[in-house]
Amino acid sequence: MDRHTLHQFLRKFFLSNGCQLLEEKEGLLHFLLTPELDEELMNRPFYWRYKKRLGQEGDPMELTLLTDPNETTEKAEHIHFGSPRLHKIFRLIRDSAQVARLYEKVDTASRTPLYPWLIRNMSVHFSGKRKRTETHSVGLQLLNGQLATDWMENFSQVQFKQQISDQCYCLSPIIRYQSGYQRISSYMHTYLDTIDDSWVKETKDTLKQEEDLLAHFFDQSAQEELEEEIREERAALYKNELDAVHKRLVPSIKMETINAGIFYLSEETARKLLHKKEA
Repeated sequence: MDRHTLHQFLRKFFLSNGCQLLEEKEGLLHFLLTPELDEELMNRPFYWRYKKRLGQEGDPMELTLLTDPNETTEKAEHIHFGSPRLHKIFRLIRDSAQVARLYEKVDTASRTPLYPWLIRNMSVHFSGKRKRTETHSVGLQLLNGQLATDWMENFSQVQFKQQISDQCYCLSPIIRYQSGYQRISSYMHTYLDTIDDSWVKETKDTLKQEEDLLAHFFDQSAQEELEEEIREERAALYKNELDAVHKRLVPSIKMETINAGIFYLSEETARKLLHKKEA
């Protein structure tokens, strides 16, 4: 990535994320960050945690980036392809690209906060003698860590839009998205530890039977009098057949994320949905 391409990439990234361009010249970009990007990029976790606890809006920082290594400006940082700042931006783009953001449509005349929920829809594939797939939708509230299951089933009655409704504002997450992913993964692993695992023993018994059957059919002692070339062909065939049996019958569980999103909900709607689940 040359200097000009890097400059244009950074300009587009910050502007598309709502930052204000305060100054631009050859090799220099000066932005006023949004609170979200300040929290993600500027390494001030204690400041933002303090502001959230007080219920106050924080003051985002300004950031000056130099894409020209020969440029010098006070309180500016050089950025290049190998710099940690650029890699942090790449990670942020990668993570946010996997997460859709939708906002509840709210008709209100008063200021209404919207709470961030990470919703992760997953499929769990059980492979063995009998194959089956489960789907799970797990929601995690990114302020207090409240967790709920079967979440997407309740969203059919809620209207969402890509822009925030008038008079609404979003509360910034305390739990980072990646940490939220990990919490949901931990929940799913705990769930998998509790399910009936009799299918594993059943699969292993069937696997042993088929292994024994193949070993008997390809009895090596009965092939000693065969020509070497034929023995090698039969050995290769035996290995292929054994690999196919293992692929089909070795018990395994594979968990995949179908999709995920950050859904901003009013407190009233979230309470109704949780009460509906408990009813």
